[in-house]
Formats: sequence, C-alpha cells, structure tokens
Amino acid sequence: MAQYDDLHPGTITFVGVVSTVLTFVIIVAAQVLYFQYQTLEVQRKEIDAPITHSEGLLKNQQQALNSYAWIDREKGIVSKPIDRAMTEVLSQLQSTAASSAEGASN
Repeated sequence: MAQYDDLHPGTITFVGVVSTVLTFVIIVAAQVLYFQYQTLEVQRKEIDAPITHSEGLLKNQQQALNSYAWIDREKGIVSKPIDRAMTEVLSQLQSTAASSAEGASN
C-alpha cells in the first residue's frame, strides 16, 4: 500500500504569506489614493471656491426677496417683499379660519 503526500506545507505557507502581504499592500495603496483624492476634493471645493460669485448671488437673492418688482406687466403680476407676503398670507388664513369657525358655530 503506497501513501501519497499531496500536501506541501512549504508551498501552502509561502502562498499564504504572499497573499497576506499582497492584501496588506493593496489596502494601504487604496487608503493612500483615497486620502490623496480627498485632499484634492477639499481643496477644490473649499479652498479654490470663488467666494465673490456666491456673495454677489446672495446679495441679488436678498434684494429680490426684499423688494417690489414686475413679474408680468400685462397680467398685472407683481413680486412683493417676502415679509409682507407672509404677513398677508397669515392674515388671510386667520380670517378664513375665523369665518369657518363662525360658520360651524351657527
């Protein structure tokens, strides 16, 4: 009866060590690439961002929210300051609620 020794412990150990080292190198390389791209994105979004453009845009939006302007002269549609519009909507809702409460009590 012949016995065959198909397992080679030296080869198995070598493949295991090489696989472990290769996996470690790939993980470290992936982290280095990630942090490099993250640094580039932070610089692109936060450091190189044009501040003057956003300040001008905010100024224009504030001006549009706080002033009267024609939207469509032919139809008579006017833009009004947001504070005044909110006050008018609130008073309309309160008068509607009051009138519906009076109607319910009668």
